[in-house]
Order: sequence, then structure tokens, then C-alpha cells
Amino acid sequence: MRRAHTVQVNDSRIPPKQEVRPFFQPILSLQSQEIIGYETLGRRVRQGHVESLGPFFKDPDISEEDHLSIDRYLRELAIERITTVEDESALFINLKPSWIYQTYKRTGMLPTIELLRKYRINPARIVIEVTEEEFAGKLQELTRIVEIYREFGCTIAIDDVGSGFSNFDRIASLQPKILKIDLNILKKSVIHAGYKALMQSFSILAAQMGASLLVEGVETKQELHSALQVGARYVQGYLFSKAEPELQKKDAFKAMLKEEMNIFGQSEFQRYSRILTIHQSLDALLRGSVRISTPEDADSMIENMLNSVSDNCMRIYICLGDGYQISSNYSRKDEAWSKDDSYRGANWTWRPYFISNILMMNLQDQGILSQAYTDLDTSHQIQTYSCALGDGYYLFLDLII
Repeated sequence: MRRAHTVQVNDSRIPPKQEVRPFFQPILSLQSQEIIGYETLGRRVRQGHVESLGPFFKDPDISEEDHLSIDRYLRELAIERITTVEDESALFINLKPSWIYQTYKRTGMLPTIELLRKYRINPARIVIEVTEEEFAGKLQELTRIVEIYREFGCTIAIDDVGSGFSNFDRIASLQPKILKIDLNILKKSVIHAGYKALMQSFSILAAQMGASLLVEGVETKQELHSALQVGARYVQGYLFSKAEPELQKKDAFKAMLKEEMNIFGQSEFQRYSRILTIHQSLDALLRGSVRISTPEDADSMIENMLNSVSDNCMRIYICLGDGYQISSNYSRKDEAWSKDDSYRGANWTWRPYFISNILMMNLQDQGILSQAYTDLDTSHQIQTYSCALGDGYYLFLDLII
């Protein structure tokens, strides 16, 4: 049965091809501080005014055939344009899962690959962004089709990770090399601890998958610093440039990025310098402390240092190398320390970092600072500093960031 809402060819909502243009928003590498590629975005230019084609592509009353016709025309113009650049800049192309799936099922071909052959472009310069969209087809079949792009040499990315339809099942199945984070999560992470934790979880996910994190929608320097903090490799947004009709010089934003990365780096060095100060003060305290043989000895050692630890220390405890806690928990609230001996005998090897940190402390003979995470009891963003006390005992301090 034909779709009842297919529009007529002369419908004003369908832009004539002579008014359609690809615009290019730069994507920057924090590693090189240079433009490494562009996302291509559709624009309609009429009577000197530039309009986004977003409303056109989202209009459910326009047929998929009309959507595809304009999208493929834009795609070819963008690919043709990128071939004129000598610096091997990448081109990020948005493709809906349903378009990829239905086109291949119907024709056995992938038009983007045919365009790359036509213009003899190195497929390594093409990033296929599988966009956020509800997908009713079979995920296994979509994965096999996306694998054709990968085998041809293209890089696979997933767009808008963290939004409604880019679920973890799709991420796991498609195994992208780039995770593009939904800009709303980044903005909320600046002021909301829960979204900050979510951003950090995506950073860990990317690292575990061997993927790079691309944070889009960066509009302020504070958001750039947030992107740096969660381990973004690439950034994109109005802080640098909106989408433009022309490609830009690779180093157009290098000076600004270097300055902001220096500011961020100095801030991080200062934070870690405070940790070093903690280590040095603890070292002086522990040299004269009693040896541990009982839980009471462990508690006595902690009590001797309570007045000397930094103001951001919220919890102290001592464990054995097998993960069992020997001391009580000492926690600070409103400048007062409290003791909870119910934690004696608790085992912490279920924490992913515990065993690896014990091994690293023994190997390096120095303290270790964990990655930032959210404390289960207080919901504070914290890092755990741990150091060896000798004779198989280890001291742990939870520090509010």
C-alpha cells in the first residue's frame, strides 16, 4: 500500500537541488590541536538566506524517497569537495540505520561506497556516522551491512551516544571506533554529578572498546575543559566554528586550543601536586607510627594522623593485601571524624581497581591515585589515594575532588 502522505514534486518543502549545499563543521583533535575532519551538514540557500535542512529531513509527511534523493545529492557534493583538499582531512557522513538497511536489502549496494570509487577517494578519510534513530530491523543484519563499510576501509562512528535510541546493544554489536557524545549530556555534566558520572562511564566504555571519544556541542571554554576531563580525543562545536560553506585551515584554532589545554594542564598539575603533598606528609607520619598486628593497632595508626590529613580527605581505612579491611572506617562530616568498626572484615577485591593497585604499589613502592568516581555513600566525586604501609598492610584515603 502506498504511503498516503507522499508529497508532490513541486511541494515547497522539498528544496530544489540548485538550492542545496553541503556545509562543513570542523572536528578538532586535542592531540594535535588541529582540524582533522568535518561533519557535513545540509543547508538550503535561497535569496541569500541559509536555512538548515534539519526540518526537511525530520518531516514525516515527506517521503523517504525524497529524503534519500536530497541526502545522496548532498553526500556526493561533499565527497567531491573533500577530494580537493591535500591534507587528508576526514569527512564525517551521517547515515540513518534504516536507510543503510533498506537500501542494501533492496539493491545489494551501498551508494556511499560507489561514490568513493567514483571519486577515487581513500576510504580511510570517510567516517560513517550511524545516527540516533529508532531502528525496527534486525540488529545482526545491520551489523553485517555496516561491516561492509569497515572492510572497505571506512571508520565507523555512532552518533548521539546517550540519547534515546543509541543503546548499548547497538554500540556493542557495531563496535565503532568513535563514540560521539550527545551534547546535552556534556552540558548537564557541568552542573550535575549524575550526568558527570555518565560522561565518565562513556570514557571508560570507549577505552575498553578501543574507541575514541568525540564530544560535540562544545560552546564554552568550561565545556571544553569538561571534555578534556572525561578523556575526549576530538571536539566539535560553536566554540570553534559553526558549519561553513568552505573548509578551513587546519591550524585555525590551534593557538586557542593550546592556551586552553595549558590552563587545564596547570589546573590538573596543581591538583596532583596536592596529592603529592598528602603523600609526603603521610610518609613523615608513618615513619614513626606503631606497627600493625591487630585491628586496634590499625585504628591507633589512623587516629594519629586525623589532624594532619588534608581538608578534602573524607574517609580513611587500612586493608590487608588480600582485600580484607582490618581497621574501622574513619569518616569526616562537618569537620568532625567518626569511627565505624562494622567495616572491619569487609572485603574490597570486588572493586575493579583493588588488585591491580595492590600490585602496582608493590612494584613501584609508591602511592597510587585512582580514577575519579562517585562515592556510593555520599554521591561525592572522589579519588582514592592508596599507599603501602609495609608487612602487607595498605592505607586508603578517599579524597573529595
